[in-house]
Amino acid sequence: MRRARRKSLRNEWIFLLVLTLIAAMLLSRTGADVGGGGILGRADRIVYDRLMESVEQPAAANIVIIAIDDKSIAALGRWPWTRATHAQLLNVLANADPKAIGMDVIFTENETANIDGPAGDRALAAAIAKNARTVLPVLLARTDAGVHAIPPRPEFEKAAAWLAHIHLNFDADGVVRSAYLYEAIDGRRWPEFSLAMLLTGGDTEAFSRTQLKKQADRAGRPPQTLERSSLMRIPFSGPPGHFRTVSYIDVLRGDLPASFFKDKYVLVGATAVGSGDVFPTPLAAQQGSMSGVEMHANLLAALMQGRSIESAPPAPAFLFTALPAVLILAGFIFMSPRMALVMTGVYAAAICLLSYLAFQHGIWIAPSGALLLLCLVYPVWSWRRLETALNYLNEEVLRLGAYAPYSADETAALKASSAGGMSGRIRIWDFLERRIEAMRLAARRMRDLHRFVSDNLNSMPDANLVIDNDGVLMLHNRKAQDLFASLNLGLARGSRVDELLAPFQRPAQAALKDRSWRELLAHASTGIEAGDGMDRIFLIKSSPSQKANGDPLGWIVSLADITGLRATERLRDESLNFISHDMRAPQSSILAMLELQRSGAQAIALDELFARIEKSVRSTLSLAEDFVQLARAEARNYQLEETDFVSLLADATDEMWALANARGVRLVTTVAQDAASDARAGYWVRADRTLMIRALCNLLSNAIKYGPADAEVHCDVRIGGDTGTVLQCAISDSGAGVAQADSALLFTPFYRAGRSGEGGAGLGLAFVKTVMEQHGGTVSFFNRLRPGQGATFVLTLPAI
Repeated sequence: MRRARRKSLRNEWIFLLVLTLIAAMLLSRTGADVGGGGILGRADRIVYDRLMESVEQPAAANIVIIAIDDKSIAALGRWPWTRATHAQLLNVLANADPKAIGMDVIFTENETANIDGPAGDRALAAAIAKNARTVLPVLLARTDAGVHAIPPRPEFEKAAAWLAHIHLNFDADGVVRSAYLYEAIDGRRWPEFSLAMLLTGGDTEAFSRTQLKKQADRAGRPPQTLERSSLMRIPFSGPPGHFRTVSYIDVLRGDLPASFFKDKYVLVGATAVGSGDVFPTPLAAQQGSMSGVEMHANLLAALMQGRSIESAPPAPAFLFTALPAVLILAGFIFMSPRMALVMTGVYAAAICLLSYLAFQHGIWIAPSGALLLLCLVYPVWSWRRLETALNYLNEEVLRLGAYAPYSADETAALKASSAGGMSGRIRIWDFLERRIEAMRLAARRMRDLHRFVSDNLNSMPDANLVIDNDGVLMLHNRKAQDLFASLNLGLARGSRVDELLAPFQRPAQAALKDRSWRELLAHASTGIEAGDGMDRIFLIKSSPSQKANGDPLGWIVSLADITGLRATERLRDESLNFISHDMRAPQSSILAMLELQRSGAQAIALDELFARIEKSVRSTLSLAEDFVQLARAEARNYQLEETDFVSLLADATDEMWALANARGVRLVTTVAQDAASDARAGYWVRADRTLMIRALCNLLSNAIKYGPADAEVHCDVRIGGDTGTVLQCAISDSGAGVAQADSALLFTPFYRAGRSGEGGAGLGLAFVKTVMEQHGGTVSFFNRLRPGQGATFVLTLPAI
């Protein structure tokens, strides 16, 4: 199911990628024409106009506009003026030697301004011929029969340097952003007014720098069909009034010197309010509409400076439109939704920046298509991811419900969230929120199960590790944490089992000792015993763990501390040996003596027989008593009471008097009198009186038996420790002391020290050690400074 979901998601991604590329191809073609219609066309025109405002250029110094303005109309009378007046202006300009003169004034055959008759026509024709650099406009009129060219009067046309069209191109919103450099009809072709002036001025090099489109082939076209070619977007130099402008009347009166117009392009046209020769431009938001003569001045400056605004070629335009959407679509695979949203914003900003930079270099690349595609890809793919997430949530809720059944309350809450009902006190209406609430219930159920498993894992008496198939630690319990802390090893997820178990000894078998712990755990179902170098023995066992689908997950490794178990087993073996040898030997000796006595073959005197039997019986009773006392000491069934330790010592010395007297040993008790003991009015401890006296008797008995006859055994009692809360009792003899070989095992059960020939089961000192530990105290010993001065056993107990 998971593989099918991934495949379906991959197929959807590929399908969306193909749709994105197709949409990018269509949008890039649509955006190439800024004058088109539609929503994207309007958006692109707004962007185009704002960008146009950012590319203002200094006004060309060699372009001058002679404005037919309100001042001139006020001085010369209402418009139109006589042709003699225009002839007078041309004669003034002829003396100034300009590069070209563009008369943006209609001089057609039917023009009503010819109020001064043939004389005015002759004067104007003579002035045009005298100047020899005048460009006159051609008027194209559209009638029911089609489009007709209306040139100037024949004498004017013959005298003019160029005839040119003055038509501008209106986009779908009625704004002028471009003009065709050539128009043709009925087999005649005219350049645009500004281009004609440039050709008249002889700046052919500047004209060659403009990137003109190939002219349309007119062959086979029907007559009266207007043909346009070489569309050029006008790179406006600035808002209306940007170029140097002088008044018509000022030039006519001679207020300006002749040098003012020398080697300049002079455009003559109407700028007066109500003249009708005004056009909306991309800069209208700054200064309103622009006059026709200023439009031609902007186009002339662009042609002269080699500036133009060209649409990006199809391939770069397609790449510009498609690449951001493809990148963000690819990023969806690797990025989170939040990061994808951030990157969408970054790519949108990059689109705007690149469009701006390209426009500064004269290339128009429409950003609306790329932005629209980018803004469509994100929500579409986010919807698909959200739909996939919702389906996954539904599947997981059902799967988790089957794996860990819900309680009655949880089932009711789950049904309510699925149906849009109440969840607690809040009614959930949102579909996604309902699915999230259902998943929240399932996740809480799994957390509870995880907590249950974790608590059970931590409550186990042994250290447990959960490792994966690669031998990497995934889980552990507190016992394991404490165990490895005692070994100065950190226990954290990601640790390798070979490193963790390195301090433990590997099995000694030749087939296993060279294997790693990871390999050994695969065969450790029955357990491997290993020491940790701290006198502890662990049984390391492993059992395989599986995933919910049955695939192997790893191993559960347990480390059971069996040090006590092995010690108990040794004690059991020693006890069996004690019973089988030390307890049976005296009884066997008695039976042997009785058998010999009964047979009469080797009969001995009755007194000697009874003495031997008595000795064996007493030995057996002593061994049994020591064994029972040690078992009682280890049973921890103590009856503690507050008692004076000095009185316990006195009872013990009284009990050992007979043994001491038989060997001529004197028991000397010394109780230190100091500020601590006086304040306490005695040496009080909490102790089981019977067991404590027995422990003291064992030490006194050893001192008497292992010391020389007719000597002294000293018992010194005092309060010690930094805070005066520790009672110390030192019992010293004058014997040979404890041999170095016996020091490590002196308090071990059934160990017999070799200090003398006295017999025993080796349980006396083990009993003392057990009793002292159960009372929260300790027992230790040391030899005197010189050999033959004996040994001292020190008892330490907490005082009260």
